Amino acid sequence: MSEADVVENVSELMQTLDQVRKYRELAYAMIDFLAILVVSIIASILIIFLQGLYDVTSGFPAYGPGLPLGGIALPSSGFVSLAVAFIILGGILTGMLWVDRRVKRIRVGEWKKTMEEGVPGAVKLLSDLDWDSLLGTVSVSRIAYLFYAVIKIVGYSVLTFVLLFFIGGVLELWPGLPSGPEYLVPISVVLVLIFSKKSLEAGFNRLRSLDLLFWDLRGFYSEFKRAEFNKA
Repeated sequence: MSEADVVENVSELMQTLDQVRKYRELAYAMIDFLAILVVSIIASILIIFLQGLYDVTSGFPAYGPGLPLGGIALPSSGFVSLAVAFIILGGILTGMLWVDRRVKRIRVGEWKKTMEEGVPGAVKLLSDLDWDSLLGTVSVSRIAYLFYAVIKIVGYSVLTFVLLFFIGGVLELWPGLPSGPEYLVPISVVLVLIFSKKSLEAGFNRLRSLDLLFWDLRGFYSEFKRAEFNKA
């Protein structure tokens, strides 16, 4: 292998490791995302409870003009229904923006200055890597990316469901359907999957690249240790 090949291969490795570090941060950020989502759900439940309590104490029916969704009665106030929808959607969007912000804060490319030294710089970078920790990080990153992809699909499905639900409510479509809006759940998921096809394919390719990286790192690790042993 020529010196140019060594520098190129190590550069590709370091670029991929930068991406892995982003995925690792993604795993930590998902905890924040779930916390934001839980707070949004609790706030929505509290608003619905207070609206129902107000209906009872004021003598108004608890099943007001809102449409029933299966066995769940929507709040009698249209304003409360909109508030609940905006809180949940706001929680999902805020969580996604927060995750994206945390991932973008990861500093990458700090190795490029060392790579300007050529092969000595490449050897120094390989020597500084914590291989045992790195292999574990790759495994966690794969799971984190897959989990985030699922969360995004669920989030966009909920957004699509809410939009279709309120559009159907405005057009008064649901009272004329025996099943009401219950079939909107699978319809929303299918629509999101259709429009996210390219994104899902790109995500699959990234997962595959992480799988390949995992085994490449094992090869790098073995060769590096063997070189150290021979040197000793």
